[in-house]
Amino acid sequence: MDLDLSTGSALRAVLVGHRRSRFLWALKGLLALSVLIGTFGAYALGVFRVSGGVIVLPAAATLVGFVVAIGVGARRSGLLVAWLNLFAAYIGFRADWAILGFSSHSISEKIMFLFDPVGLGILGVATLIIGTFGFTVGYLSRLGINRLGRRTGFRTND
Repeated sequence: MDLDLSTGSALRAVLVGHRRSRFLWALKGLLALSVLIGTFGAYALGVFRVSGGVIVLPAAATLVGFVVAIGVGARRSGLLVAWLNLFAAYIGFRADWAILGFSSHSISEKIMFLFDPVGLGILGVATLIIGTFGFTVGYLSRLGINRLGRRTGFRTND
């Protein structure tokens, strides 16, 4: 099976974005770390609250990750970056829940909860679905803005 090189490069551009410097990749990594720490801090400080009941997907972490995924799509930074940032928001929530929520448990039990494969699997599937949707919204919005700009004569950065 021969893969058309232009299709492969288009697929690569969607998954990881256009070729960028290592510095920009480091910034993308820092963004994900910031999302993780920010989500953890927001839950820890009570800015984001969990109302109770069975929590499958935390609403605030999902919203934060979704908004970041839209921004990643609009900047065309790559679908993997969108997924990474949404998953980082979920891990920030789980870290708060494990570390601060289970105060009477041992550190090994907290770590086991944080890295529970079933919970991470659920968050992983949600990340793929919600992150892809957010990325697509951002990507298509940017495409529409660029086309509208060309039709009306306004300049865009793309």
